[in-house]
Amino acid sequence: MQDEYSRKLEDQKGLFRQLGIKLDALAIHEKDFDVKMRGYEKEEVDRFLDDVIMDYERFYDIITDLLDKYKEIQRRQAYWEEEKKSLAARKPQIDTENSVDRRIVEDGIRQLERNLEQLKLHIRG
Repeated sequence: MQDEYSRKLEDQKGLFRQLGIKLDALAIHEKDFDVKMRGYEKEEVDRFLDDVIMDYERFYDIITDLLDKYKEIQRRQAYWEEEKKSLAARKPQIDTENSVDRRIVEDGIRQLERNLEQLKLHIRG
């Protein structure tokens, strides 16, 4: 379990570096503040930082989920592009009764392209 958590933190650090995010959950968790007279209540600060850490972990989970979906859409789009090429190459050999309706395939590809663009906008937004 500890290894899985450590791996997740390393993945998170790498992704955050890539996205230009300075802090990760572990950095927030390990942050210590100097104690001064009339300072903040340590327990209150710790509770707040725990909430921040939980949000960071949720953000990380959401980002990785969106990236996984984006990769899956790219994979599907590549598959459909290959299918489209394959169908075009075999078209003269295909019996019209058993052929795939080209419009259905093209509509599917257009839908995938729209979904991909929406996902890109969502990830950037």
